[in-house]
Amino acid sequence: MKQANAGTRPKSDFAKWLGERCREERLSYRQAAARAGLSHATIAVARKGARPAADTIKKLAAAFSNNGPNQRVALEDYLLTLCGYRSQPPEIKLSEPLARLVDKLSHYSEAKLQLVDQFASYISLLDEPVIVLPDGGCIPPLTTK
Repeated sequence: MKQANAGTRPKSDFAKWLGERCREERLSYRQAAARAGLSHATIAVARKGARPAADTIKKLAAAFSNNGPNQRVALEDYLLTLCGYRSQPPEIKLSEPLARLVDKLSHYSEAKLQLVDQFASYISLLDEPVIVLPDGGCIPPLTTK
């Protein structure tokens, strides 16, 4: 009976994901490392079952997010969860438009995020009933959210 070498680890879920993704995109591990701005050694260690650093995961998510429906933030969250940096999130599926918006907002400063929040509040008022005047103007609702 063959015994595993003392230095080998079972393949992690992350290593399986990386292997599948590289096969899907017909990339060698060296090419995947170059695309993500990582060393081949970093990828090799993760392939053998070691837990990659969170920074490594973020670089890989950025490198692979433009190749399919996964957006960077969603892919990063998935990979961080897969590697045990985050707990399993509730089963929430982001729509494509929402995922793109989250991706864009992740780069905004606090001041810009406050502006977006105020604008979103304003837009939500458009869902409220309004009084339409005879001249075509309107009176918005008296309450705000």
